[in-house]
Amino acid sequence: MNSPTTAPAALEVRGLTRTYGEGPGAVTALRGVDLAFAPGTFTAVMGPSGSGKSTFLNCAAGLEPPTAGRVLVDGHDITDWDENDRTRLRRERIGFVFQAFHLMPYLTAEQNAGLPLRLAGHRPDRDRVRELLATVGLADRGDHLPGSLSGGQQQRVAIARALVTAPAVVLADEPTGALDSTTARGVLALLRDSVDTLGQTIVMVTHDPVAASYADTVVFLVDGRVAGRMDRPTADAVAGHLAHLSDLVAGAAR
Repeated sequence: MNSPTTAPAALEVRGLTRTYGEGPGAVTALRGVDLAFAPGTFTAVMGPSGSGKSTFLNCAAGLEPPTAGRVLVDGHDITDWDENDRTRLRRERIGFVFQAFHLMPYLTAEQNAGLPLRLAGHRPDRDRVRELLATVGLADRGDHLPGSLSGGQQQRVAIARALVTAPAVVLADEPTGALDSTTARGVLALLRDSVDTLGQTIVMVTHDPVAASYADTVVFLVDGRVAGRMDRPTADAVAGHLAHLSDLVAGAAR
């Protein structure tokens, strides 16, 4: 009888370490981080400024190499891949939602959303792109340039762009940081729905306990170390946990 197999994590890091500079002035942003994110889950990563959150996302996406440790996507170790292979990975298997949107100003919303497919050498499936724009509430804005869209609408285009290649994992760096509270709630609901309906795996860096409450799990980073986690978070519980950073620091040092 065949033994059951376990699906690999959508994203996993093992002993992830990142140091900038050398000698006495060196700064270590990540210190041996071990994390695994199962397919179809939504995780928020939180911590004080300088805790290593953005560095973690950059290393996980292959945007910068770790000093030590391994990064695996869908069970494939990408740590030693060359830049061409990492670029192809980001185009096809990793979606990235930037706080600053990074839309091409001379392309329409529909063209921006389909850009990862075109960069990967594929002709964008217009039906797929339009379906995603409809999913993010922009069915009637596909022919609009970014300059004619609100900040919230631009972020929704960025989310559609991140989902268009059906990536193994979507990494979101403060996706609601520049949005008003009403628009932020809409964006977070869309991210939540992409997990529940589309089966995406989302890892979101945020400083906002309300944003974190949309996730399945919150992971706390302090001084480049994992300092705790919380399942089924609520905004109040997350805020209370963040209020005791001294305890998190002590836990991270152990």
